[in-house]
Amino acid sequence: MKNRVDEWNRLRIKNKSISASVRLLRLFMLITMSYLFLFPLYYMLAVSLQRPDLAVDPTSVYVPKAFSLEAYRVAFEQLDYPKSALLSALITVFSTAGVVISCSMTGYAFARFQFKGKSLIFGLVLLMIVVPPQQTIVPQYMQFRFFDFGGLLSLFGIRLNLLNTPWVFILPSLFAAGLKAGLFIFIFRQFFLGLPKELEEAAKIDGCGAFRTFTSIIVPLAKPAFVVVVMLSIIWHWNEFYSSSMFFIEESKPLIVNLDSLRYAVSGGHINLLGVKGGNAYVQRMFLQAGAVLTILPPFILYAIMQKLFIESLDRTGIVG
Repeated sequence: MKNRVDEWNRLRIKNKSISASVRLLRLFMLITMSYLFLFPLYYMLAVSLQRPDLAVDPTSVYVPKAFSLEAYRVAFEQLDYPKSALLSALITVFSTAGVVISCSMTGYAFARFQFKGKSLIFGLVLLMIVVPPQQTIVPQYMQFRFFDFGGLLSLFGIRLNLLNTPWVFILPSLFAAGLKAGLFIFIFRQFFLGLPKELEEAAKIDGCGAFRTFTSIIVPLAKPAFVVVVMLSIIWHWNEFYSSSMFFIEESKPLIVNLDSLRYAVSGGHINLLGVKGGNAYVQRMFLQAGAVLTILPPFILYAIMQKLFIESLDRTGIVG
């Protein structure tokens, strides 16, 4: 009997030791991952909140000796923040709305309808995911520079220049060909394939057509997919630099493009604040971090508000990595 008690005690101690080790490992992984994701945010704030005349002090990188908002004031002016943020917001909101509507309907068509060339067309959709934008930027530029809408406008002697306007992003999104549209179509298609067909068959018996079935039955059930697409589209449109720098070449530019202009301004020493030349590497870092904080602030606030809903939607749509 005593041997059994001793064995049971040893087993209990062993299980407690394993459980404690697992907790410690989990805590270590949590701290490590938190450091990897939170340190860049802390670094941006710590550097950008320094006083400009103390920015050259390498001992005050992570803990500022004196706090100041002067870097934000200069970055706000150099970024032309109200105007450029409004332009970025217009592009993001209307492009996201267009992408959600067009890609959801396209994904539903691929998931439920049968038509000739379906496999070939879906292969072209997958090709949209694979082909980098650098390969298609020149024909897109020419298309928007001499926009003719398939030759229809030229019949009336009209030729539009859509460059430097939000339409370069909004118009393709309305036809399921916008930024990352191929991926969004794939997300919707995979989600709709997981829905039971009996729901649509019951709606058809009740007299609902395809469009009524989609809007009344499918869309309410596809809330997770819509949330994922909306959040990803907002982030990608807000942070899209390559296409924005190609399509916006005049004074009015999106915020992410003006952030690069801020880098040129400080690296060229064009900013002089409190007697400290902007050409100094430490001062450059301070201004750039302030501009980066201002740039990521709107999507960061949006993500903080919708974080729980976004994580739950990612889990339900099966997107990982």
